[in-house]
Amino acid sequence: MRKLLKPKWLFLFFWGIVVLASIVILPNITTFVNEQTTMPQNQRTTAKYQQQWGHGLADTRSLTLVFSNPNGKLTKAQHRQITKVLAKLNRKADTYGLVQLRTATGMTNDRQLLRSNDGSTELALAAVQASRADLPIIANQLNNAIAADGLTTSVTSSDLVYQQHVLRQGRALLVVYLIGTVITLMILGLIFKSLLVPLLNLGCQAVTLITTVSFITNSHLAWHWPLTASALGLAGLVSLLLTPILTWSFMRAYWRSAADETPEAVGLKILTTHYRQWGLTIIPLMLITLIAHWTAFITLASAWTIAVALMITLLAVPTLNDAFVGWLGDSLFWPGTNAWQPRSHNLWGQLSRFSHWQPALGIVASALLIVPGILSANQQFADDNLRPWQQAQLTNAELGQQLVQVHFGTGATGPITITLQGTQNLTNQRAIQTIDQLTRQLTAVPNVNRVISVTRPTGQPIASFYVNNQLTAINIDLAGKQTSVAQLQRTLASDQKTLKQAATSKHTKSVDQLSDRINDLADLNDQLNDQLQTVDKLLTPSADNKQPTKQADSEQLHRALSKLDRLTSRTTTALDHVVSAQTAVATEAGHVDQHVHRVTQSLKQTTAPFKTLLASLTATHSYLESLADSEVGHSFYLPANAATNQAYQNSLFTNVSSDSNMTQLTVLLKTAPGDQASRQTLRQLEAVTHASLLATPLKASKITTTGITAQQQARHQLVNQHALKWTVGVAGILVIALWLGLRSFLLSALLTSGLAALAISSWGWTQLIMTQWQHAGLLSSAVFLSSLVILALHWLTVTLMAVDRQNWFHHFDAQRLQTHFYACGQLVWPVTLLECGYLLPLWLTAAPNLKGLALMSLIGIGLSNLIVPATLPGLIRWTVSFPRWSQLLKRRSA
Repeated sequence: MRKLLKPKWLFLFFWGIVVLASIVILPNITTFVNEQTTMPQNQRTTAKYQQQWGHGLADTRSLTLVFSNPNGKLTKAQHRQITKVLAKLNRKADTYGLVQLRTATGMTNDRQLLRSNDGSTELALAAVQASRADLPIIANQLNNAIAADGLTTSVTSSDLVYQQHVLRQGRALLVVYLIGTVITLMILGLIFKSLLVPLLNLGCQAVTLITTVSFITNSHLAWHWPLTASALGLAGLVSLLLTPILTWSFMRAYWRSAADETPEAVGLKILTTHYRQWGLTIIPLMLITLIAHWTAFITLASAWTIAVALMITLLAVPTLNDAFVGWLGDSLFWPGTNAWQPRSHNLWGQLSRFSHWQPALGIVASALLIVPGILSANQQFADDNLRPWQQAQLTNAELGQQLVQVHFGTGATGPITITLQGTQNLTNQRAIQTIDQLTRQLTAVPNVNRVISVTRPTGQPIASFYVNNQLTAINIDLAGKQTSVAQLQRTLASDQKTLKQAATSKHTKSVDQLSDRINDLADLNDQLNDQLQTVDKLLTPSADNKQPTKQADSEQLHRALSKLDRLTSRTTTALDHVVSAQTAVATEAGHVDQHVHRVTQSLKQTTAPFKTLLASLTATHSYLESLADSEVGHSFYLPANAATNQAYQNSLFTNVSSDSNMTQLTVLLKTAPGDQASRQTLRQLEAVTHASLLATPLKASKITTTGITAQQQARHQLVNQHALKWTVGVAGILVIALWLGLRSFLLSALLTSGLAALAISSWGWTQLIMTQWQHAGLLSSAVFLSSLVILALHWLTVTLMAVDRQNWFHHFDAQRLQTHFYACGQLVWPVTLLECGYLLPLWLTAAPNLKGLALMSLIGIGLSNLIVPATLPGLIRWTVSFPRWSQLLKRRSA
């Protein structure tokens, strides 16, 4: 029983229970990693307005179905084929979790939105009810379902491309884990000429990796600590990288220990020394990464996983090695008899001699290595991780992404969405006019390709809803009314003339009747005169005649008088008729003249307003033409019959929430979402939006900008705003921790400054090589932060080896200084080999982030291995006895 209470058995028993418990509570790693593969956002995440949208799309994920004809325009048969495929897909919506499927043959506006201008590509937008883990599965099923002969089909989205990249990066990292583990095991085997040491290290790696991953995943599930998939992979890499270094350090100390002591005593002594040595290296890093947990930058906030990996590795590896030492003793080094004998001369020793001989030249040489990298470093980075790694091996989602970019514009894959959330209805006249004015101003911003809003559902204005088009229609109507009024005026004038002519004609008829009666009266008068002459002749006989008989003359006279009497009567009657006709003509003439006069006056009064109306219509027509050409003519006005416009109604469905209190404006840029130009444009868009809504009905609206560009901009703003604070905080913690351990503030400040210069220079050299020479695009900020952890670990390891427990100020000896640095060089190279065992395979991967991480780490490790021996001995010499400038000048002149 006492044997079981010994440390070697307690350590094994404890870590056995820990590993067993970690395996039991370990969740499904594949599912867990898939759930974390979302684009990096702030820790204070943006509100999910999709849940408030009200169109049944809450908790859905968008996928873009791409149909492209590689040989040119889509034919009618191909259009029918696409329609048939999508209709079949819609019928099986439940199978694929489809909540909504927008096609080019659906709503009015989608025909222009979902078909490319060159006619070769057509899109369909699918909203699927799926988790992040199931999204690749659903996308693969949809891709198989939409396959069509003669067409290139794919299913893509930014989230899907990012997730595929993260998963491929994770698989590459697992391969690196395996290859690096094999390499480090071989290195340990060659160093100690042993088979057991590598196997025991493999056991330590398994314990630390399982425990670290289980602790991180369960902590995230239980307490929702910020976590990204890349942070989990980095924690595993740090654990695997640090484990062989600690194993090598422990086994080397045991191999160099006295042979007369028992393995248990030697192991406990080494364990105590190990925690004192490595605690000064690891504990400051743990403090820094733990404090970063409270930052809003999620990549930095996820650094608590590094603290967990460092803590578990520091606790597990030395104790397990102590248990193995106490259990196996000297048989650890079977089958070899001697460990690897280091060379008596090494580069560190040579550089330390040079630095001790000419400190200034050593500093200058180090500066030549550091300064170019510092000058090349900049804050430009891209965390979107959407660029294809290899053009020759595009995934289906990457292919779809490139097809969308080629046929619909570079910015179509990641548009900027500006959401306005008001407190009241946003579809009233003034609100709609404000939104359209904002849309017009956003369209005028440089680098903007198209803006889609409720008033411009296809990116182009609906002509019938603008004042100038409406005024044009009104002017056309006014022109027609002007013609009608002029025609009416001419008709009235003609009627007036006709009326006059008609009245005169009627009066002339009456006069003609009077004239006929006068003519009749004249005929009777002539007959009467002739009869009077006849009577006169009868009453006055001539001399030639014989005296007639009295009876014959009397009869003749009687007949003549009777006739005269009748003529007189007829004349009197005709005269009466003439007088009556004359009276009637005179009376009628008076009435007609009076009536014509009144009608004429009335027509004159009626014609005058028509002339005024015609002039007014002409003036109104000219005014409206000028108004249509003015700024007012470009204003949006919603007419009463807008409900009958199908394009506007479809726009309300896609661009306005169901409660009409929210609207979105989708901005498509000319550049890629992660480009620096896109971020600059985003800043302009935000400024224009806020300025445009001032003094408008929407001034109190809440403005939210989402999209890949907005996420990148938020991260850049966090870096710009808090980089100095983070740098000062990290440097302060490191300086204080080193000061407490080394008891020298100058030395701790010097080591911290050297680490900062090394990190910036390594980042600059990495950017220069990958961005400018290899044209791999901007690197992710995670590359810098991840590499900084490895660089800090290596820097503190090698520098603390060189300065720990050395009081050079009081006991300076040049020979001892050089001997010490020769010995440090013997320790540095095994550490460097073990680190390169993981970093070199990492550098050979295709993932840009992993390649950048490995390259920056290798550059930093190489620089630190050259800079420390080239500068530190000279600085130690100057610290003890700083040379006078006069002596330096004399020495140079000599």
